[in-house]
Amino acid sequence: MDPQDLDFTPVRAPPSGEISDFINPVSRSHEIVLVISITLPLVIILTILRIYTRVKVTHFFGLDDWLCIAATISTIAYSGLVLKLSFKPGGGVIGIHLWDVPISHYLIYSKGSLADQLLMRFSSNIVKVAFLVFYYRLFYPVTHVRIMIWAGIVAVVTFTAFFIVVYLVACSPWPSEHGGWMDPSLLARCGSIAPNLVTAAVYFSVVGDLYVLFIPIHQMPSLKLSRKKKIGVSLVFLTGLLAIAAGLINVVVRTDTKMFDQSDFSWTIVPLYVTRCVGYDWHWHV
Repeated sequence: MDPQDLDFTPVRAPPSGEISDFINPVSRSHEIVLVISITLPLVIILTILRIYTRVKVTHFFGLDDWLCIAATISTIAYSGLVLKLSFKPGGGVIGIHLWDVPISHYLIYSKGSLADQLLMRFSSNIVKVAFLVFYYRLFYPVTHVRIMIWAGIVAVVTFTAFFIVVYLVACSPWPSEHGGWMDPSLLARCGSIAPNLVTAAVYFSVVGDLYVLFIPIHQMPSLKLSRKKKIGVSLVFLTGLLAIAAGLINVVVRTDTKMFDQSDFSWTIVPLYVTRCVGYDWHWHV
C-alpha cells in the first residue's frame, strides 16, 4: 500500500449505514478527559501533602515515600500518554469508532499502546509495593506479617517483570518481521497473547489489592487502640474497596464481548480506561 494511502484508508470498513469520517468523527474521549482531570490533581495534591507531612511534621522520609514519589511521576506520565492516545485532546484513536481511524493513526497507536500497557503495570504495582513497604515499617515486630509482606513484594515484582518481558516480546516487531507494526505475524502473535495476558494482569491487580488491604485490616484487633479508633482506622483502609470495585468492573467489561467489542475496540475500550484510572488513582485516598 502506498504510504500516502494510509492517511485515507480506515482500519476497518464501516458497517452498513455508516461512513468513515477522518475529520470530525463522533467521539467519547471526553469521558476519559473528565476522569483524569478529576483524579490526577487529587493524586498530586495528596502526594504533596504526604511529602510535607514527612519533611515538616514527622521528620522521617522512608523508602515507601520515595516509592510514592516514583508512583506519582509514573501516574502523571501514564495520564499524559492516555490523553495523547485519545482523540481529544491528543488526536489519537481512543474514543472514536474504528472505521473513523486511518491506518496511519493506528500505527501510531500501536506503539503508544505498548508503552501504555507497560507503564500502567509498572505504575499500579509500584503503588502496591509502596504500601507493603509502609506496612513493613508499621508491623515489623509481627513475624507472620513480615512474611506476608515479603511474599507480597516478591509476587508483585515477579509478575510485573514477567508481564513486561512477555508483552514486549509478543507485541513488538521482531527483526525478521519486515512489515513493522503491521506485519501479519506480529498482529497474529500480539492478538493471541496480549488479551489474555492483560486480563490476567487485571485479575492479579484485583487479588493483589485485596491482599494488600487484608494485611492491615486483620491486624486491627491486636492494635492498642480504643474501639472507636480501630473502627475509624479500618474505615480508612476499607475505602480501598472502591479501587477493588473499579478493578472488578474493569474485569466484567473486559470479558463481556458485547461491552468490549474487539472489532470496534477504539470506541468500546473507553470504559476500560475510565475504570483503570479511577481504580488506580483511588489507591492514593487510602
